[in-house]
Amino acid sequence: MEETKKNTNMLKYILSFVGKSFIISIICFLILIGIILVIYFGDLFFNLNSNSKKSPLFNGYVIVSQSMVPTININDGIVVKRIDKDKYKVGDIISFSSSNINYRGLTITHRIIDKKNVSVDNSIYTTKGDNNLVADKSTVLTNQIYGKVLFVIPKIGYIQDFFKRPSNVFILFFIGVALIIIYDILKISNILVKRERVS
Repeated sequence: MEETKKNTNMLKYILSFVGKSFIISIICFLILIGIILVIYFGDLFFNLNSNSKKSPLFNGYVIVSQSMVPTININDGIVVKRIDKDKYKVGDIISFSSSNINYRGLTITHRIIDKKNVSVDNSIYTTKGDNNLVADKSTVLTNQIYGKVLFVIPKIGYIQDFFKRPSNVFILFFIGVALIIIYDILKISNILVKRERVS
C-alpha cells in the first residue's frame, strides 16, 4: 500500500513537472514570437512610411547547403541583422540575394573576403563559402544584402520540418492537452482522497 502511494505521488510529481514545463515553454515561445513580430512589423511599418526599400531589420533562414561547413551546417538556422550605411566588413558572414546565373534570386549565406567601395553608401563585395575552394563567381552589391549573421541555431531546420506537417502539430497539441488533463485528474483525485480521510 505504502509502495503504491509512493509510486502514485512520484507519477503525480512527474506529470505535474512535465505539464508545467510544457505550459511555461509554450508561454515563453509565444512571448518570444510576439517580441519578434513587434520588432519586425515595427521596422517594416517605419520603412513603408519613409518609402525605404530596406530589407527587414531581422530575418531568419535555414541553411540547406554545405558551403559554410563547419561554421554553419545543413539544417542550422541563422538570424541575420540588417546593417545600415554599408558597414559590412571583410570577415562578416552575410545573407544576400544571388545574382549568379545558376542561383539568381536565391538567398545565399557566405563570408565576405573582399570589399571595394563604390560610393559612400554602396560597395562591391566578393564572397566565399568557408567550405568552398574558390570565391563566388558573382560579386554582391550592398543593396543585395539582407543582413549580417548574428548567431546560429544548430539543427533548428529539423524542427521546421516537423512543424511543416499539420499532423505533427496536432499530435504535439494533443500530448500537451492530455498531460494537463491527466494532471488535473490526479490533483482532483488527491483532493477527494484527503476529504475522505478527514471525514
